Amino acid sequence: MGADANGSGGLMDSQTPEFARARKLLDGLPWFQGLPDEARDLLAEGCSWMSLPGGQVLFYEGETADAVYLIAQGSLGAFRRRDGEIQSIGEMFAGESVGELGVLTARPRVATVRALRDSLLLRLPGSHLDMLAERFPQALLGLARLALKRSSEGGARRYDTAPRTIALLPQCAGVPLRDFASELLMRLAKFGRVRLLTSSDADRPPDWFEEQEREARFVLYLADQESGPWRERCRRQADAWLLLARADETPAAFSEVLQPVPHPDAPRPEHLVLLHSAKPRLGAGKRWLKSRPHARLHHVRGEPDVGRIGRLLCHQGLGLVLSGGGARGFAHLGVIKALREAEFEIDAVGGTSMGAVIGAGLAADWSTEEMIEVFRQAFYDTNPLSDWTLPVISLVSGRKQSRLLQDTFGSRDIEDLVLPYFCVSANLTTGAAAVHRTGPLWYWLRASTAIPGIVPPLMHHGEVFVDGGVINNLPVDVMREMHRGEIIAVDIGSDYRLKSKFDESELPPIWQLAAEWFGPSHRPSLRQVLLRAGMVNSGTAALQAREISSLLLTPPLDDIDLTEWKSYFRAIDRGYQYTLRMIGGEKDVLSQEPPTLW
Repeated sequence: MGADANGSGGLMDSQTPEFARARKLLDGLPWFQGLPDEARDLLAEGCSWMSLPGGQVLFYEGETADAVYLIAQGSLGAFRRRDGEIQSIGEMFAGESVGELGVLTARPRVATVRALRDSLLLRLPGSHLDMLAERFPQALLGLARLALKRSSEGGARRYDTAPRTIALLPQCAGVPLRDFASELLMRLAKFGRVRLLTSSDADRPPDWFEEQEREARFVLYLADQESGPWRERCRRQADAWLLLARADETPAAFSEVLQPVPHPDAPRPEHLVLLHSAKPRLGAGKRWLKSRPHARLHHVRGEPDVGRIGRLLCHQGLGLVLSGGGARGFAHLGVIKALREAEFEIDAVGGTSMGAVIGAGLAADWSTEEMIEVFRQAFYDTNPLSDWTLPVISLVSGRKQSRLLQDTFGSRDIEDLVLPYFCVSANLTTGAAAVHRTGPLWYWLRASTAIPGIVPPLMHHGEVFVDGGVINNLPVDVMREMHRGEIIAVDIGSDYRLKSKFDESELPPIWQLAAEWFGPSHRPSLRQVLLRAGMVNSGTAALQAREISSLLLTPPLDDIDLTEWKSYFRAIDRGYQYTLRMIGGEKDVLSQEPPTLW
């Protein structure tokens, strides 16, 4: 347990700076809004300040709950041991609380809480809260509401607070650290005051560092190249690590720089930043991620890429999710064209089936004109579903589709894409959606577009993968797990309706079907039935996506069939015109400056 910073074992002296600081922290909490000054003074008098070094435990799972803690500075992590493994269940930052549920319900602690970095806490003893409630019953109403809310969430809550302290840690020689830091500082300054600390500040007293964090929204700790006291302090004090490396270097040569975390149970969020001299160096992402498999990967070629990192760190980025829908997916190109012309900066992209294919071109940072031309050659000039085969497992062999994807995306891995990206397939072996963030791009796009019954499934390591639309055709939930900013979802399949002009329970004789072959079709084709069956849950997904996305776009495509490849340009124009109309009143909402928090 950390030591009391004010050295007091009783009531806090109301004439001291510690008391004034406690009052200021308590006054900012919504739980105690509306309390009279007398109650707030009494509450503050019973508190005590305590420091908790990074890696040290505040309390253990199963212990008696005897106090609530408010985080004035630093960050805490909550962990549980399940099946012999330590699992992280949440992070808490300055301005948040921990421990109120156990105190109010008189139950043991449900998790172990450890300091993720050096932290300063205000301790509110449970006995003092009880005494306060006797004189001011309304005092704990807000706290009780908070505890009930967290109880209904099962205690395993996740926090969306952006990191306040960020360490810039070079991972190899020759990293232009100060140039990158200056650019990042300028980008973060759009969201609040920023301070840059370097080794020249190493001898400052602890109070000075606390003051920097109080007065600034973000504090950047610029680490030294080699290990030492200042670099260690940067690592220990940061809520998040930015690991900077040159894309043309090899991580194995710098293993001494790739140090372990301060405590294995309290890892920092890691962002691996690869600096490229020009266009992304293929293979660099996979090579460096082997040394930091849990890090989020960022490619930097110039200033705009640093801006994207800044937005993602501040949880102010924009994610784009594209649904599957066969040939209707060409409308995604029109949507992207309209968003770009309106100067929406897309920072992450993901999708299913055709949405995954179009999204991969966006994540590769192709221009709109380049995407339209590349996908025209791949899908308009050549029908990808025309290599018919003996229908043992599918109607087509899949060779043509595989070749088109390989020709379009080459030897790229998903890790080579400029924007953070994922695609979704359905794992028929496990019966669950599979999210692909690493590996050969064409290979997992082949899985994501393997329409059951039409295209053969992709078999990988004994498991069977098909079109992701079978389980999750609009994966906004996947984007929400990795992305804390705004999300635009584009659904081009939910309004598709498969109709028939016949009422029948069985097919007519073969001679009648042959006679109808050359006339107008009155019943859905086998391909239409299989395609629609593979994405039938998209309507439900759209309803769910509407709840967790910032904007849901549904271009009107009712007259375009799922296999109507020759509607390429019509679908693009439909998506473009519709999006222009929709974002006329939405851009101001999505691009407005965030509120001032500090």
